[in-house]
Amino acid sequence: MASAAHADAVTAAKQAERDLWRTELQAPFDGRVRSERADVGQFIQRGTSIGTLYASDTVEVRLPVADRQLAFLNIPFGYQGDIDAPDAPKVILKAEFAGEQLSWEGTIVRTEAEIDAQSRMVNVVAQVRTMNDPQLTVGLFVGAEIQGREVDNVIVLPRSALRGNDRVLVVDEEDRLYHRDITPLRLYEDKVIIRAGLVTGERVCISQIQTVIDGMRVSPSSGLQEPLEPSA
Repeated sequence: MASAAHADAVTAAKQAERDLWRTELQAPFDGRVRSERADVGQFIQRGTSIGTLYASDTVEVRLPVADRQLAFLNIPFGYQGDIDAPDAPKVILKAEFAGEQLSWEGTIVRTEAEIDAQSRMVNVVAQVRTMNDPQLTVGLFVGAEIQGREVDNVIVLPRSALRGNDRVLVVDEEDRLYHRDITPLRLYEDKVIIRAGLVTGERVCISQIQTVIDGMRVSPSSGLQEPLEPSA
């Protein structure tokens, strides 16, 4: 009887050890527990969600981008899914937290496969490695600067130089004003980036003149005209 009881006890102990082993869950990555939905002694059915984890070595941030802005990013038109590392644009995330200005460098790793029905924005996903940046925590609001495309032979002028949407005033060698049609590439902050219509060395009037007649003579002075220099 004693030997049988001992054998039963050994079997029960092994079964208990197996049951205990089955209660241990290990994530396939290093991370932190964000929430848990299970208590000690609770029976869990198959398929029940018991918690939420997130990786601690990298952080992903969804960045909404307007469709017109995608034209200036190094993301192929209509591209959806993961982006190859050599083609991934760089991104700098910035935030103010606890009175400090913080920033982190990362890359755009993929785009989401849909356009937001309300904002008409496309979400791109930035990935930042945070092993040496403990300040970048989940839930922090950040701003983003995404590396754009490089464009050669463009000219940058103050936005005040625009007359309408696609015209500027040029000053010729005889100090006469003339309207000139141009092709703007982009309006950015208080500047306009011009793709075509002007050449290096031309002078552009940037003052606000109400009435302009082609050929009218002007007296250029500092602040009223600006020599053009190409910008990469």
